[in-house]
Amino acid sequence: MKIAFIGQKGIPALGGGGVENYVDHIAVRLAQRGHEVIVYTRKAYAPEGMYKHVKVIATSGIPTKSLDAITHTFTALWKSFFISDLDVLHVNSVGPALLIPFARFGFLLKYLVTGSYTKVVFTFHSADWYHGKWNLFAKSMLKLGAWTGCVFADEVITVSKSLRYLAYKQFDVRATYIPNGTVFNHITSDSELAQFGLKKRGYIVFIARLIHHKNAHILIQAYQKMAKKYGKKLVIVGGNSHTPEYEKYLHELAQGDKNIIFTGHQSGRTLKQLFANAAIYVLPSSSEGLSISLLEAASYGVPVVVSNIRENREIVGDLGHIAEVDSVVSLAHTIEGVLMDYRGALELADMLQAEIKYHYAWNNIVRALENVYKRDSNQYKGASIQVTPALKY
Repeated sequence: MKIAFIGQKGIPALGGGGVENYVDHIAVRLAQRGHEVIVYTRKAYAPEGMYKHVKVIATSGIPTKSLDAITHTFTALWKSFFISDLDVLHVNSVGPALLIPFARFGFLLKYLVTGSYTKVVFTFHSADWYHGKWNLFAKSMLKLGAWTGCVFADEVITVSKSLRYLAYKQFDVRATYIPNGTVFNHITSDSELAQFGLKKRGYIVFIARLIHHKNAHILIQAYQKMAKKYGKKLVIVGGNSHTPEYEKYLHELAQGDKNIIFTGHQSGRTLKQLFANAAIYVLPSSSEGLSISLLEAASYGVPVVVSNIRENREIVGDLGHIAEVDSVVSLAHTIEGVLMDYRGALELADMLQAEIKYHYAWNNIVRALENVYKRDSNQYKGASIQVTPALKY
């Protein structure tokens, strides 16, 4: 099959978020399975060429916070109309989904001329209109994008059960649930920690983009409020996403506390070691799709503390530590509770690690996506696709 991805910043997943990681993992694996895969990238994000047998095509856009995604999607979509024998156009995120009606119309015209139809698949990653960084108009457009994507795409995929329920309740669409995944590595080294003055199990870590709804400010305030810190530092890993004011606010909150460390964006071996060697991973977010960062932390067997939003509870179940969303006091008490009974927390983390390995393997997720790409959408839309757990890793 010939498959093209649009809506993401591009690949490889350099400084991008969950969508870029999602596309990186599935595009590369689809190419390994013999498909011809194309990924569109923003010119400022990554150059075009070949990446792990995936063809990367750079297109232009208007590089502003509100217009970057939609204008890049438009230029990428226009180019996709001229790809011969394109089987699937896979659109990611609710903003780019605004153009799905245009895509369907263009591919219908192409079908009338050539007899070759391109299926449009939409992955609903997150209810972005709940995110604090957008103004009222942008939030309205994002919700409209979710509606157009759910209503006009040939196939709709949600990365969490909560989003599948939202798509049904708000848009009356029966989407297919196929989760995000993670890679399972056994990291034993801690050589990269010295550059930040860290030691194994000597820190609490937050790993996400520095945007308001991830609630890094809640975590900083909770850490400052903790009566006992048990010798643990707080490490904030990530860069801003058109949110320099929020990043500045976080640094101001830290008030020069030497035990609060900002590493900026990290990747590769350094990022893996920051995950694997943490005492606790914390995700206090107020909104998520299905966090790849949380899945990765759990895959390393690190105790996790998360806010009590549905998407986080969907991953951790009874095997994580739950704090009330947006509550500094609740988060501080929850982290203190983990540190007071750390042996018990590690036992829970081991059980959660086994659950993550069972349910969230990328190779199984890619096979489920192939089933969506191949099936007759007119015959059945929104069927449950079984993501068969892998037995060997």
